[in-house]
Amino acid sequence: MKKGIRVPLAFKHLSFYIGLLVIPVIFMGYIIHYYLLANLKGQVTATNEQKLVQMKDIMDTKLSELHKISMQVSTQHELTPYFVNNFFDVYKAQKLLNYKAGNDFIYEIFYYIRGDQYLFSGGSSYMLPSFINSYYQFPNWSYDEFYKDMNERHKPFLRNAEEIQVFNGRTINVITYGVPVPFNNSNPYGTLVFFIKEQAIKDMLKNVISSNKGNAFILDQNGGIVTKLFNRDSELTSITNEFKQNKLKEEQTIKIKDKVYYLSSVKSDFLDWTFVTVSPESELMKDVNSVRNKVMISYLIILGAGILLIFFGMHINYKPLRRLIRKAEEKWSHFGQKSNDLDNVWEAIDYFESRNQFLSNRVEKNRPVLQQYLLIRLLRGEITDYEEFNLLGADIDITFEEPSHYVMLIDFYKEGKSSAENREELVESWLEELPATESYRVNLLETSKIAIILSGEVNISFLDNWYQGIVKNKSFAVTIGIGNSYHDITQIGKSYLEAATALDYKLIKGADQIIYFTETFAEKSNMHWYDKEIVAELEMSLRQRQRENAASIMDKLTQMIKSPDINLFMAKCLIYDVTSTVMRIVHDMQSIRAKMDEALPDVLVINDFQSVEEMEETVKKLIDVFFELYEENESENQLLENILSYIEGNYQDYQFSIQMIADQFSLSEAYIMRYFKKQTGETILQHLNRLRMNQTKELLTNTDLPIKDIAMQVGYSDVSSFIRKFKQTEKLTPGEYRKQYSKKNAM
Repeated sequence: MKKGIRVPLAFKHLSFYIGLLVIPVIFMGYIIHYYLLANLKGQVTATNEQKLVQMKDIMDTKLSELHKISMQVSTQHELTPYFVNNFFDVYKAQKLLNYKAGNDFIYEIFYYIRGDQYLFSGGSSYMLPSFINSYYQFPNWSYDEFYKDMNERHKPFLRNAEEIQVFNGRTINVITYGVPVPFNNSNPYGTLVFFIKEQAIKDMLKNVISSNKGNAFILDQNGGIVTKLFNRDSELTSITNEFKQNKLKEEQTIKIKDKVYYLSSVKSDFLDWTFVTVSPESELMKDVNSVRNKVMISYLIILGAGILLIFFGMHINYKPLRRLIRKAEEKWSHFGQKSNDLDNVWEAIDYFESRNQFLSNRVEKNRPVLQQYLLIRLLRGEITDYEEFNLLGADIDITFEEPSHYVMLIDFYKEGKSSAENREELVESWLEELPATESYRVNLLETSKIAIILSGEVNISFLDNWYQGIVKNKSFAVTIGIGNSYHDITQIGKSYLEAATALDYKLIKGADQIIYFTETFAEKSNMHWYDKEIVAELEMSLRQRQRENAASIMDKLTQMIKSPDINLFMAKCLIYDVTSTVMRIVHDMQSIRAKMDEALPDVLVINDFQSVEEMEETVKKLIDVFFELYEENESENQLLENILSYIEGNYQDYQFSIQMIADQFSLSEAYIMRYFKKQTGETILQHLNRLRMNQTKELLTNTDLPIKDIAMQVGYSDVSSFIRKFKQTEKLTPGEYRKQYSKKNAM
C-alpha cells in the first residue's frame, strides 16, 4: 500500500473470506467438471460403439444367413444342374421364393448354373445378356464382367451399393452379393446372386447416430464405401484416406474443415467390413455441455449465496469491531494516523494502558489519602449503606463485611517524646490484640488523638482487660473513649460523637483509662430523646423542594436545640442527623454537590461546637445554601416539579398508576420510578400514600363526611382496603382517629 492510502479493514476481511470461498470452489469445480466431462464423453462414445457392435453383429448374422441359403440350395436336387437344364424349368426355381419370403433384408435372389445361358429367380427366368443389358442395368458392371463373375468366382464377392435401372423404368439401390454354390467348395457348379436392399442397411445405420448432423457408413476391406447414411463427401474422403493409410482407430478425433469430429469404428471379421460413425464434437457434447452449464449455474449460485452469507456475517460480526474503530477515531483522533484501522485501535489501547498504569501507580501512592477521604465521608453520614461503601472502597482495599461497627478514640495528650510515627506503630500493635476483624484508622486534625473504626459489638469486659493488660502502665498517659456499636452504617458518625463525648468525660472520671459512652451523663440521663420522625420530615421536604415546610421544621429543630431539656451531646447528634441527611440528598444531586461541599460541616467540626447558637447558625446556613443552589439549578430539576404537581393533581383518582405518569411525560415506567426515588428519597407509591393519608386526616379532622365518602375523595374505591391502609399507617382506624383528633371534639 502506498503511504496515505487506507483500505477499510472490513473490505480486507471481506475480500479474504470471499477469496477463501472462491478459490476452493473454483478448484473443486474444475476437478469435478473435468471428470464429469470425461465420464460423460466416455459414456457417449461407449454408447456409440455399443450401437456399432450391435449393428455389426446384425449384419454378420444377415450375411451368414445368405451363406446358409447357398448351402441349402446345394442340397435341393431340383436345383442341381441335372434337373435344371432349360428355360422352362423355371418353375423348379420357385423354391427360391421360400428363402426370400419374410426377409425384408433381401430384394431379390437369382440362381445361375455355371455354363448355362439362363438365370433363374423365384418368379422368372432370364437370358444372361437380357438380364444384364435389359432387365437390370448396372452402371459399372458390363456383360463380360458379369459373365466372368458368375462363372469363375470361387469365393463370395460384393458390389457396393449402386443405383441400377430396372426394365420398367424404375431405379433401385441395392448391394449385390454373390455366393458360390455349393459354398466353400473348390469346384462350385452355380452362383447365387443376392440383391440386398440398401435402405434396410441405412435404416440400421440411423439407429447408430444420435442426430442428423452425424453420419454412419460401412467400408469394405479396400476402403470402399459399401453404403453410407448421408452423402457428405468431405467426411467420407477424409475418413477413407485415414483407412487407406491404416490410421483409422476404434475411437479418435478428426478435424475436417476446422471442425472436430468424434469417430467410432468397429471392424467385422466376417467380411472385413468396418462400421464407422462420425459425430461433430458440438453435437456429441450437447448433453455434456448441458450438464456442464447446469453445474456452472449451480456453482455460481453457491458462490453468490456464499458471498452473501459472508457479507451478512461480516456485517453482523464486524459491527462491534467497526463501532470500536469509529469510537477510537472519534474519541482519539490523534491516534488515527496509521493506514490499518486495528493499528490505530491498538495504539489507543497501548496509550491508555500506559496511562492507566500511570494512574494506577498514582492511586497506589494516594491510597491512604483516598482511604481517609472515604472514611471521613462515612463519619459525616454521607454513605447510605454498606453496599455503597464497599463499592466505593473496593479499589482502595477498604470494605466492611461485618454487620456492626463502633468508634474508638485514643488520646495521647500526655504522650511525652514519642513521635507520631512511633505512636501509629504502637496503636497498630495494640489493635492486633483485639477480636475485631476490621479496623481502620481515621486521621484527625488533633495530632494527639487517633480515631479507630472497629467491627463488632462493644465487649466492655474484654476491652477493660485489653486496656489493663496491653495499653495501661506505659511511660505516658493514654485515654480511650468508646462509642456505641451500630448496625446502621449511617450511625457510625454518631458513634464517633459518642466516643468524643466519652473522652471529654475524663474531666469528671479522670484520664489514663478507658471510658465508655454508656458511662457518661449523656447516656445515663433520663431526658427525653428527640423524635427521629422530625429528621425524616425534613429530608422529605428537602427532597421535594418544599422550602416552607423545611423552614417550619427548622424552627422546630431550633426550638429543640434551645430547649433546656436537651444537652450539648444531644444537640450535636441532632445537628449530625440534619447534616448527614442533607449530605445524602446532595450526593444524589450532581448539579449542586460540588458547591455544597464548602457549606457542609463534617463530624469533626460538629464535635467542636461549644454553643447551641453556633449550631443553630450552622444548620440555618446549611439549609439556606441548599435552597439557593437548588433554585439556581431549578431548570435541571423541572421534571421532578412537574411529576410532583401531576401526582398532587391526580392522586384522588382510584385508577391512578405509575404507568399514567410515564405516559404523561413520555418516559418509561422503570425510569420514572428510579428518578423519583433518587430525587425524593421515597417511592412514588409511598409519596402517593402519604398524600392520601394527609388528606384523609385533614378530612377526618375538619369535616363530618362519612368514611366511605372520604375514601372515594382520596382515591380508594374499596372502603375496607382504605381502612386497613389507614390503620397500618396511623396505628388507628379512621373512626378512632376522628374521635381523638377531631377539632369539633376538641371544642
